[in-house]
Amino acid sequence: MPLTYTFDTEGKRDIRVFVYGVNTATGNAVQLRYPVTVNVRERHPQLDIKTNESVVGVESSGTVTIANGLDTPISNVELVVDGRTVEMIEDRTVFASIDSNQVQTASFRFRPERSGTQPVSATLHYTINGDTQRTVTRTKTIRPDGLREGVSLDASPVGSGEDRALSVDVINQGNTPVESVVVTATSDNATFRRSIVEEIPAGTSESVRLNATLTEPMANVDVAAEYEVGTRQRTTTTTTELRSAPGAITLTGLDVVRQGGQLQISGSASNVGMTEANSVLVSVVDTEQVTPAFPNKEYFVGTVPSSDFVSFDVYARTDGNVTSVPVEVSYLVDGERERQTFRVDVTAAEPAVPVRPNQNANGGGGGLFGGLLPVVGVGAIAALVIVVVLVRWYRRGDEEI
Repeated sequence: MPLTYTFDTEGKRDIRVFVYGVNTATGNAVQLRYPVTVNVRERHPQLDIKTNESVVGVESSGTVTIANGLDTPISNVELVVDGRTVEMIEDRTVFASIDSNQVQTASFRFRPERSGTQPVSATLHYTINGDTQRTVTRTKTIRPDGLREGVSLDASPVGSGEDRALSVDVINQGNTPVESVVVTATSDNATFRRSIVEEIPAGTSESVRLNATLTEPMANVDVAAEYEVGTRQRTTTTTTELRSAPGAITLTGLDVVRQGGQLQISGSASNVGMTEANSVLVSVVDTEQVTPAFPNKEYFVGTVPSSDFVSFDVYARTDGNVTSVPVEVSYLVDGERERQTFRVDVTAAEPAVPVRPNQNANGGGGGLFGGLLPVVGVGAIAALVIVVVLVRWYRRGDEEI
């Protein structure tokens, strides 16, 4: 015989069952009493709380999943999340209804106020069967970490020629994201564009490019990054140096000619930089098989303007099978001495062309008369000119007399 009863609240209930009857043999009334203990529980939608890793003083987020496993839909659904030592930023979500066997997800945002174990509770208010209001609460324990800040900058020059810029790496070494990052650079001799990064997650880095306009060949630059971590505003700085492409000398148009026992090396000292190079000196390097030779063991080029060149000639003697001659170029750029050695290939060196006497128009010549006729002809012309001059002078003298 099923007996049913409805309880208004949850809890443990001690129930006594009474059975009344009549003894058919004696006709006497019979009464039985039987104790029963009942645990009364409500059936509610299931709640599941999940949170991201959180840091003290830094906004974090989480979700609450609502699974309606009841046989009927629920309506007027309101979810509220709170915590005793947690500042709630977004804590309330409302649904008009959730059907039977349907799942809904609600988001919340919070900011822990201290580290260590802390409870976060989600409370669901809803209506069932149109008029019965119910409430269910679930609690989750979170363990926020203490805040560790650590943002550093690494700045280096990039680009070439007039297209100069700074490449800046913003490195987040902390345990929480940094937001609203503004990277700037300042200098007395240059202007820069700034760059903005919305967020840099913990343990990652972001590279930005700051285009530069230089008013001098060199600029000392202060680089700064302003950012937000939690509710705090922070700044980190570094310094670097930016130069317009400095003067740089290279050897171009090289030509090697063999003259007797030495080599003549000719070419141009070309400045491929954006600033002038001063005190440019080209010299042959003395080695076991190569010796600088006269008339030019070294050649002082002097100043080479930017994007310009100056020619030079140097001489060297070689001993044995030599395929290249080392030629050193030294010069001053922005007050600093630069040196570079070039290996000049001499395997294709050609002998110098000897100077020969002029030949006649027919390509002939040679022999005694072939060599004397031009001399006689020149002498005849010279004598004729002298005679003409003397005759004219003699005639002018007669007229004057």
